[in-house]
Amino acid sequence: MQAEKIRPAAPVPHSRELSTLQVLRELGRNPVAAFGARSYREPYIHARTWVQDFMMISDPEGIKYVLLDNAANYEKSIQLQRLMRPALGNGLVTSEGPSWRFQRRVAAPMFQLRHVQAFAPVMAETAQAMVARWDGLGEGAVIDAADEMMRLTYEIISRTLFSNDVTMQYAKMAEALAVYLETQGRVDVLRTLGLPNWVPTPTNLRARGPLAFFRKELSALIARRRARLEREPGSVPQDFLTMLLTTRDPEGGALFGEAEVFDNVMTFFFAGHETTANALAWTFYLLSLFPEWDARVASDSGDRGVTRMVLEEAMRLYPPAPIISRDSIGPDTVGGIAIRADTSVMISPWVLHRHRTLWDEPDYFDPERFAPGRREKIHRFAYLPFGAGPRVCIGMGFAMQEAQIILAAILKRFRLELVPGHPVEPLARITLRPRYGLKMRLVRRA
Repeated sequence: MQAEKIRPAAPVPHSRELSTLQVLRELGRNPVAAFGARSYREPYIHARTWVQDFMMISDPEGIKYVLLDNAANYEKSIQLQRLMRPALGNGLVTSEGPSWRFQRRVAAPMFQLRHVQAFAPVMAETAQAMVARWDGLGEGAVIDAADEMMRLTYEIISRTLFSNDVTMQYAKMAEALAVYLETQGRVDVLRTLGLPNWVPTPTNLRARGPLAFFRKELSALIARRRARLEREPGSVPQDFLTMLLTTRDPEGGALFGEAEVFDNVMTFFFAGHETTANALAWTFYLLSLFPEWDARVASDSGDRGVTRMVLEEAMRLYPPAPIISRDSIGPDTVGGIAIRADTSVMISPWVLHRHRTLWDEPDYFDPERFAPGRREKIHRFAYLPFGAGPRVCIGMGFAMQEAQIILAAILKRFRLELVPGHPVEPLARITLRPRYGLKMRLVRRA
């Protein structure tokens, strides 16, 4: 560990037990601030409440059982579905059963290693263009690193998966996404108690504008590509969108339906840039606190070993998706504890990655945890930045390659220093964002 003990921004766990209603209220405000000290010490927390039976698992073997060994008994939770379905419909992230298996089979070829590696030049070119733009801002210019990373990954996903055919203006998209996440991306007590999404509550009404905007823009994108496929099929780029429209299920020969195409365009468009952007923003924040690691990444060799260590440690402290939730379909026994059907099972990478029984000094930044020889000793189900099991993030290789290319491009030219006094608070709204953005000063390297 570093001699200087700096604890990166994180809520202090509650020392007392909260009532069910208090927990629900805290989850609505900020889920990563809702966990008590007990959550970071115990492998299992099981409770039967008046809302729903609940189990929180922080034991890697128990997590492996739920996400892999007996995954068929655990489906995406109804609470998560209520958060995500208004925007993502029945796409790959939210679907279950045969629908999910069909979508996974069709999407998988686009994220094979050879395809991902072919995207590297576009990723590098886009990152270098941003660095050139920063060069024109003048010495000491202040940027919002969170917004800049969102803008950059938005452009990369547009150029790689959609061949630059997306016409949404970034500023309008970012504003609409922020409103959606703040309204539909938070745990809502009424929704938890079963209130449908269609009920015109103030938050549901606020979300309608962003949802209509996304549907209009992305439906137009799909329609343009369909027309081009019919008019001049030989000139159509063989990208993710074309694949969604033309690839037949290898096991049944079916094509995606209209709704499935739209839902997966939404899913990959937003999941494909939002999570990586947040991971990068948190990485720059940590490097601003630890200049010795910043210097090491800036001088990293071509294999990017140090860069990957830093990125993995950043995602340990600030996992892009801080909550994984499942509902048990039937009764089961997990970690020796009998649970009933319809138990809400929570696996929180935020808690798991800071659990006192799994990590040494878990609240502190130490990329050496992921050094060769040590990385292999971490239990596969103790570190879940991309989930695990059959539903592990299909874009994991894409995201890791993209993030390392971006870090290398920026840090060879600039050091980013957090503006003194700028508040930093991790806020969970499906993904883990910095609540107030990240105001950082650009310092050119000598």
